[in-house]
Amino acid sequence: MSPINFIAGIFAALAAATAAPAAQPGEVLSFKNWAVGCDNGGICRAVSLTPEELGTVFDDVHGPVSIIRTAGSEDILRVRATVHVDDIDRYRMFVDDRLVDTGPIVEGDYPIEIVGQDARKVVQSIIQGRELVLKGPDDKIISKISLAGSSAALRYIDQQQARAGTKAALVAKGSRAFQPRTIDIPLITVDHWESAALVPEATALVALAEDSKCKDDRYGLVEDQAYPLGKRGNRYRALVLISCGAGAYNFSSAPYIGEYVENSDTESGWTFAPAKFDRQPSWGGEGTDPLLVNAGWDEQNQILSSYGKGRGLGDCGKAENYVWDGDMFRLIEASAMTECRGAHEWITIWRANYRQAQQNGSAND
Repeated sequence: MSPINFIAGIFAALAAATAAPAAQPGEVLSFKNWAVGCDNGGICRAVSLTPEELGTVFDDVHGPVSIIRTAGSEDILRVRATVHVDDIDRYRMFVDDRLVDTGPIVEGDYPIEIVGQDARKVVQSIIQGRELVLKGPDDKIISKISLAGSSAALRYIDQQQARAGTKAALVAKGSRAFQPRTIDIPLITVDHWESAALVPEATALVALAEDSKCKDDRYGLVEDQAYPLGKRGNRYRALVLISCGAGAYNFSSAPYIGEYVENSDTESGWTFAPAKFDRQPSWGGEGTDPLLVNAGWDEQNQILSSYGKGRGLGDCGKAENYVWDGDMFRLIEASAMTECRGAHEWITIWRANYRQAQQNGSAND
């Protein structure tokens, strides 16, 4: 590599690091029987909740209805319903006994999805209504959804997207024209090393566990894991997840980065340090060594995930995805659901894109 290209690469990396803001996930709020939140790109989602008076009774409740709206000039509005039916291929949607939409039930994550002007018509009915009912062709009830709080949740979306007081608002309508904002999603530059399979041996993991804060929380059958992070020159790195206690449905892990320097003259062995994060995983909290729950690892893309369930049903909790940038884990997606009330569709509150750093004049997105 020429000196000019080398210097240009340094400045490009510095510029990318400076341009990427610190991860600041949004919040999830609840209004009666609806939860709502937005991500840093302005995409907002309102999700129905099971009424508190029903407790854990989920009869006639087959998953939430969600309303998603983008913030840009494209202004995409969607209404989705998650239902679990095997013998029904069409639905009819009623709000306060008035038919507002009908269509097919398809296979996939969102068996019912309404877009465009049909979605706008349905949303206006939801705002003014008390109860939404989904029925099959034979009038069999598929799902019942309380609309209490839906208007407040959609008003919150109007405010977060700067639509309040404009003609484009769903609830907080006004006479002003809406001026879409340009929102740039952070772009993280990652520096993944050359592929290599070397990881610490089992004896090194045992010694690390015995010297870790997790020592007293390890009981029963424990499983520590090590994954290669690649090599550069004579240096090898690995991600190590040390088992750090478990409950009925949450399994904690302490993440470490191991490094091994290959040297023909000496046997240095592996060294370990707690993994660094640009935003601490929510499970461990700020000001402590990081802690993951129900951790997952995508080795091909070097993405580390944490998925903390508020209860065994998995209808509440917090989740994060982090990409390894060559030095630390950077948050690229966060989602949450603060209410344990039957909403298995969590709300995205942060997202970022990433790309591979230029190496010898080439780049991989």
